[in-house]
Amino acid sequence: MKASVIIPAGGVGKRFGSQVPKQFAELGDIPLIVHTIRIFDTVEDVEAIVIPVHNEWFTFTKELIEKYKCDKVKEVIIGGLERQDSVYNGLLSETVKNSEIVLVHDAVRPFASAKLVQRIINETEDFGAVIPGIPPKETVKEKTNNGLVVKTLERQKLSLIQTPQGFWTDVITSAYRKAKEASFFGTDEASLVEFIGYKVTIIDGEDENIKITTPFDLKIAELIMKEKYQSQ
Repeated sequence: MKASVIIPAGGVGKRFGSQVPKQFAELGDIPLIVHTIRIFDTVEDVEAIVIPVHNEWFTFTKELIEKYKCDKVKEVIIGGLERQDSVYNGLLSETVKNSEIVLVHDAVRPFASAKLVQRIINETEDFGAVIPGIPPKETVKEKTNNGLVVKTLERQKLSLIQTPQGFWTDVITSAYRKAKEASFFGTDEASLVEFIGYKVTIIDGEDENIKITTPFDLKIAELIMKEKYQSQ
């Protein structure tokens, strides 16, 4: 089943400590977002990509897409105040409305494999809402606002959620519309689908599928990329 992808790139990266938003920071002399877009190049079931961006970076992003020949990017659009608003704008684009399945992927996750993307598409075709996750490696505790431990959580029941997250287009669009009407804001796309009572399935994610949020994360990404080049 064919799919479209929304890559929200409207953030300004305050935690990243750079003059440019983190999605435009360079990894191996290539902007992070370009690495991310290229994940989908070899996935035949991905037909098109839509990128919502901050209005101040709209022209820059368009030029970047042209420079690196990102042919699957069919639309660069203006995002919203929050990530959730940007994704909703993407869902309303003509590109996504014409797709049966839509994936949403973080602009700063450049190492998701094409194999993972295809698995998400395949499972979404069957279940309607599928997300990747990995088990936490450390003990996780719930705490109060002043730092007191409430309880230790059972790790076998927990999952650290990644992207891409896959959905039937009508399901995720309905979820975003109803969340907007209720002024509900979630931490990821799946939380909005959960909000309307739809069941979400978790499949195995990938350890290398890291989200680059801080300069330290970028150092880890450089090590991953170096290892990838050495193995080729």
